[in-house]
Amino acid sequence: MAGQATQVRNTAASIPSAPSNDPGTQLLLLATAGLSAGAAGIHFAVVPGHLAEDLLAGYFFIAVAIAQALWAILLSHYPRRQLLIVGAVANVLVAALWLIVRVYGSPLGASPWTPEPFGFTDGMSAAFEVASAITVWVLCSRRRPPVRRLAGPALVLGTVLVVLTNAALLNIGMVE
Repeated sequence: MAGQATQVRNTAASIPSAPSNDPGTQLLLLATAGLSAGAAGIHFAVVPGHLAEDLLAGYFFIAVAIAQALWAILLSHYPRRQLLIVGAVANVLVAALWLIVRVYGSPLGASPWTPEPFGFTDGMSAAFEVASAITVWVLCSRRRPPVRRLAGPALVLGTVLVVLTNAALLNIGMVE
């Protein structure tokens, strides 16, 4: 009995240095990786259009897409607290930059300080970035809802993630 109590306390603690076998933690890590992979896929898909407009913007999208894809891969193998936090902060910064460019425009490019229109595809990418940061916050908190309570929302989140990523990628094909 004492061994079980210790195991529960260790599982409920914040992200350990070694991968956790706690199903709730694994589910949240998978959701975080999926959200990051979705954002990376969208960024990879818009690279050709951005490279045609502005090389600097194109290279920025390549770098962001590679970083998000790499973070998604690393999360499953090395779910360390520092890796989670760095990735979450980077994703929030990318989403914040997206919002700034939509509201005020970019200081660089062909038409500086001209706000870009909000779009479905870029909005989905920003939503995925913010949602991945939220899942990291949950992972780093000491609270873990029971898997029974996560199973339904996880299934819905996974389905919505796949559908929205596909819709965003299809939207890119229709726009170009």
